[in-house]
Amino acid sequence: MTDVSQTRAAHDVLIVGAGPVGLTLANDLLRRGISCRLIDSAPRAAQKTKALGIHAKTLELFAKMGVAHTAIERGLKSPAFRLSSDGKRIARIDFQEHLLESPYPYVLMLPQHETEQLLTAHLHSQHGAIEWRAELIGVTQDEQGADAVVRHADGKVEQIRVGFVVGCDGAHSTVRHLLGLHFAGTTFEQSFAVGNVRLAWALPYDEIVACVHRGSFIAYFPMADGRHRVVIAYELEKVPPGEVTLEEIQRVIETCGPVGARASEPADLTRFHVNQRRAEHYRCGRIFLAGDAAHIHSPIGAQGMNTGIQDALNLSWKLALTIKGLAAPRLLESYEVEREQVGEALLRGTERATRLALTRNPLLLGLRTALAPLFFSSLPGTAHRLAEALSEISIAYPQSPIVVDSRDKKGTLLAGDRAPNALIRVGGSAESCPLFEIFKSPRSILLVLAARQEAEAVERHWREVEALLSTDYQEMIELYLVTQSAVSGVQQEGKHILYDVTGELHRRYEAEQGGVVLIRPDGYIGFWGQAGVTEALRSYVQSLFCPQRERRPS
Repeated sequence: MTDVSQTRAAHDVLIVGAGPVGLTLANDLLRRGISCRLIDSAPRAAQKTKALGIHAKTLELFAKMGVAHTAIERGLKSPAFRLSSDGKRIARIDFQEHLLESPYPYVLMLPQHETEQLLTAHLHSQHGAIEWRAELIGVTQDEQGADAVVRHADGKVEQIRVGFVVGCDGAHSTVRHLLGLHFAGTTFEQSFAVGNVRLAWALPYDEIVACVHRGSFIAYFPMADGRHRVVIAYELEKVPPGEVTLEEIQRVIETCGPVGARASEPADLTRFHVNQRRAEHYRCGRIFLAGDAAHIHSPIGAQGMNTGIQDALNLSWKLALTIKGLAAPRLLESYEVEREQVGEALLRGTERATRLALTRNPLLLGLRTALAPLFFSSLPGTAHRLAEALSEISIAYPQSPIVVDSRDKKGTLLAGDRAPNALIRVGGSAESCPLFEIFKSPRSILLVLAARQEAEAVERHWREVEALLSTDYQEMIELYLVTQSAVSGVQQEGKHILYDVTGELHRRYEAEQGGVVLIRPDGYIGFWGQAGVTEALRSYVQSLFCPQRERRPS
């Protein structure tokens, strides 16, 4: 009979899977004062390149966690994406030109195992740890918590009582299987060959390049060590037999381009198949799925790891407030609604892109080669939208149940959209800094945008909002007045004053007449109202958050 030890409610959350998604979730929960255990059935961390690109939105979130600067120091900034078809350039997307609103106008090329290393180091700095060779073999739940059964390397079985369980354990997720969730897929299967090589060619080393030619596809991703990660896509019936070789890679290079490019020094070669799938639910009671456990898709677009990391950071702040008894149930319920929509859109987009890349239809081939360059050159907004899509800056939650826009007249920037950046001055400082520095707070940020309203009206509205929040919501919301001129009644509270001396912030927020904007901890606009909408704001806050004096049991 197996000896089972029990650990009773020692931790708030059990995270299954210590890849980039699980590590991100653990780090952000610890930052918010939530205890967690992180387990993985593998004997140690993987040393494979796997995913490579870290996009602008993910770096913005990493900056909140305090790891963006380390990642940037280790990685390579890729400033542009170049696409060609049948030897003809279709487009070149310059991220620095089209992502000016982000502090990170590039794709950061950093192998997945190095991303995991820096996240692990950050975990250790917060006194967290990874339990390797710890396999989840059972999980049940009730209204008060979840019981997980874990088998350790020495054969001992432990039953762990926690508040919540999150499966970040990849495409073959044990958590998903134990829940019995259907992993719905498409009939569109793809095969990929990947590897690291050194390239001799005439193109700029640091740009991302993709080439397609009559049903063949190859992409090149630069790495900091001087090599490129190559990704080759095949139709299933066209997959070469056996292991991936340098000869195979060179053959595809000669088919697709660039002309004259030569590959050498192959490493980390592998072949894999993908059948795009999505879990029927991202949540079952107190058990959640994130990353590849919830959705897998084609690597074309290089968005899998980024989407998983953003799953984790959408969930973490909601989970933390729930555990602390500071959130209404609908806050945590919004995780599945918001991220399921993102996952579904990603699956549709990557399938369309892969079908177009691998098409052999003569009509489509001709249209792709002839019309795509004209499309990008004649419609400059197209390049901008593509850059925002690739960087995941365009992700938004306009249909979210926890997003409210109470303005009479709405602009192009809506509640649910990513909150823009702008230069501001904090308190009495003479130096400007990015608004995103304020966003590093683990709390939501409430901006009272005063524009150039009369001082008396600004002070009155400020006091109303301040009285609304008082001490009941201080753990959830951080309050700032944004003004373009001095406001006498609140000068003594300089740290709560942001000066928009150029008007840039008001312009980017389309708030020249003032307004109130609540920005969530994940950088999205949760509430937007015009000046003086105290009652609408009160209703919104009370619908999501529980006053600190009335903490609810999680």
